[in-house]
Amino acid sequence: FDLPGREFHIFAATFYPQEFVLLSWLLIICAFGLFFITVFAGRVWCGYTCPQSVWTFLFIWLEHRIEGSRNHRIKLDKQPVNADKAWRKGAKHSAWLLISLATGITFVGYFTPIRTLVTELPTLEAHGWSYFWVGFFLVFTYLNAGWLREQVCIYMCPYARFQSV
Repeated sequence: FDLPGREFHIFAATFYPQEFVLLSWLLIICAFGLFFITVFAGRVWCGYTCPQSVWTFLFIWLEHRIEGSRNHRIKLDKQPVNADKAWRKGAKHSAWLLISLATGITFVGYFTPIRTLVTELPTLEAHGWSYFWVGFFLVFTYLNAGWLREQVCIYMCPYARFQSV
């Protein structure tokens, strides 16, 4: 996406803002395709391709690897703070934050040259908006996938809301 030049390069094609009608048709076709697939195969989107589900499964997998099964996590939460509990909780949240940071950098990298972004972020030479959006995606990925999990799907996802219709 070349926002200053007002050009959108998708695969080998270049699109301009005045071609918004093409984007509208593409989105309509994608929506009907999603409905069609859902009718014949169920909630394939939610289970395999929804970013919320993918990140949630990744966070749960890490939590299971670091802290153990659900019963172990419940016992760990009830324990008083000791070295093992502090290490496990710290490792889990550090891993979650690293995944969230990678997500933020990747999303901002769609709009800013990513090689420049990766070298400028640690040296504090990046643009302020880059820091804002990396931080925004970091915080919301951490909250959505780490803490809210399925509540996002149940209460916030528009697809889950209109699926019953």
